Amino acid sequence: MATMRESVLSYLDGCREEMLRLWETIVRLETPSADAAAVSRLASHLDTYCDALGMETEKFQPQNAGLCLAARTPSASLPPVLLLGHLDTVHPAGSFPGGPWRVEGDQVYGPGVHDCKGGLVIALYVIRALLHAGYDRRQLRLVLLSDEETAHTLSQRQTVDFLQRHALGCGAAFTVESGLPGGEIITARKGGGILPLRVQGIASHAGTAPEKGASAVLEAAKKIVAIHALSDPAHVTYNCGIIHGGTSANVVPDRCEVSVAIRFRTNQDHRQAMDALHEICGRVETPGTVCTLGPLVGFPAMEELDKTAALAKLYQDASEALGLGRPGTAYSAGCSDSAYTTSMGIPTLCAAGVLGEGQHSPHEHADLASLLPQAKRLASAILSLPDDF
Repeated sequence: MATMRESVLSYLDGCREEMLRLWETIVRLETPSADAAAVSRLASHLDTYCDALGMETEKFQPQNAGLCLAARTPSASLPPVLLLGHLDTVHPAGSFPGGPWRVEGDQVYGPGVHDCKGGLVIALYVIRALLHAGYDRRQLRLVLLSDEETAHTLSQRQTVDFLQRHALGCGAAFTVESGLPGGEIITARKGGGILPLRVQGIASHAGTAPEKGASAVLEAAKKIVAIHALSDPAHVTYNCGIIHGGTSANVVPDRCEVSVAIRFRTNQDHRQAMDALHEICGRVETPGTVCTLGPLVGFPAMEELDKTAALAKLYQDASEALGLGRPGTAYSAGCSDSAYTTSMGIPTLCAAGVLGEGQHSPHEHADLASLLPQAKRLASAILSLPDDF
């Protein structure tokens, strides 16, 4: 194993310039979630790359979203390892200040440079290095999704089904999402999402016949107060962030819609939160009004599993053995597709991509020097996996 590890690390050292060129190439291929053609071009580009490595590939075209890509090495006796990432970004094409690739000192700026195109390069070159060294203890699987940044709404969650089909049977997963500035690995994340609360009332003239109306806005206001009173930072937080209602100040409003955002620490918290929201929705405080809740659009919580701590320690030990320090573990309020692998019982580490800050902002940037060390950490962790994963 030591000889194989040395071969993998040496190979990665020799690929540094190639890795940087691929990183620049795929960042310049701007891929806003809603531009299905652009996302598909990147999927096809990386499909060719995987094919050249001898991997079996599958492209999936969901409705209303770009292509997804899955690739795998030959089957092996031990459970496979999954490397997970996404192809899309939040930035409209041509909108990033200074252009899609700008290097300033030891930092690179661009749309998706941190979230998570640097991670895609890491995943591809870790697979390439392992194959070069003859690694065959586990099948290596790569899954790249096309609408993660929209919580998979563009595809109506078809992309989640694609992920879970290709993750089935895996013993461990590493998500190459944007790495934290200090290199910490994320072992758990909040879940969350947005759901619409709609109130239907009765319209009437507010001056001559207010008694014949039923104000949807008044009922919505009462429900907003009740919902915000539920917030408990230790479990679930609620935010009613957008309100639309009424037609005129002289008309008793017959409709109102409120966008309710929730964040929850565990999936049990999520279930209890939805029960509480339905209870509030079912209470009628303004006679003549009716309230309905739409479905939650978002992510489940990424929960720690029985083997999560062991997987984190394995990653930390591998990093320390490389002389790269011992990264800590972190809990994040942000959501990611790691939630879908942990929901399948697959121990998962998230934020294994390049280090940086500012994702989802015009200041998104990544540390150029982190690309190679992060790849080495991941490759070494995979090599260190014991048979019981």
